[in-house]
Amino acid sequence: MSSKAEMDPRIEELLPFYALDALSDEERQLVESYLAEHPEIREQIGDLQSATAALPYAVTPVEPQRRLKDALMARVAVDAGARSRASEQRQASVPRQNRWANLFPAFSFAVATVAVIWAVILNIQLSQLRKEVSSLGDALVAQSNSLEQINAKLPQTPVSDVVTISLKGTNARPQAQGQLIADPKSDSAVMVITGLSQLEAGKTYQVWLIDAGGPKSAGLLTVDAHGQGVLIVSSDAQIGSFQALGISIEPDGGSPQPTGDIVVLSDL
Repeated sequence: MSSKAEMDPRIEELLPFYALDALSDEERQLVESYLAEHPEIREQIGDLQSATAALPYAVTPVEPQRRLKDALMARVAVDAGARSRASEQRQASVPRQNRWANLFPAFSFAVATVAVIWAVILNIQLSQLRKEVSSLGDALVAQSNSLEQINAKLPQTPVSDVVTISLKGTNARPQAQGQLIADPKSDSAVMVITGLSQLEAGKTYQVWLIDAGGPKSAGLLTVDAHGQGVLIVSSDAQIGSFQALGISIEPDGGSPQPTGDIVVLSDL
């Protein structure tokens, strides 16, 4: 009866791939023909298949150290190199194409070893990733519950009746345009304007809210180099009580009544 020491070296190199079902049809037929003549080897095949199937589940999930992985890969490379050198020495009298053919099984064995090791590492990392995702999900659920509790304690106020009114330039500044964002029942609003040029020194833009009693100053407006400006328009009365809004050019510091060019005028 043949023993492992007497096994055909090529068959011995192909056995791990046979257990992993990673052989070509020709190589598989070669191994199975050999097994038919040497049935005692089938027990070894069974052990390899069992070990391969159980390997990913037999390791406690831990983060592999970088130096350990590097050392392992270096050892695999050394083993592959040793097998290659031994094969070259045995085949010194064989033509070059035959030496390359005999080198392939040794290289393939090293690749298979790396593949099994890498599968174990990936399994460990996948297990850790699943734990992290599960922890993150629990944290998100807890945060959502906390936000719902906070929201339940907040006072439930009605939605404000906010309106947006378009503002347009006059013939003096036809490119001017903007918006007044206001709650008609409030005494203040936000005005956003664009298309106004910066004024010379000693001049300013003054905003007016106009009702039946005439214009009332609502603030001084400054624009930037792009002709854009933002102003909190304020009044002693509700914004909804005024019929129009205007902007004029006035002396620095403003005027009691409009004296310069009207650059914006729109109905409210």
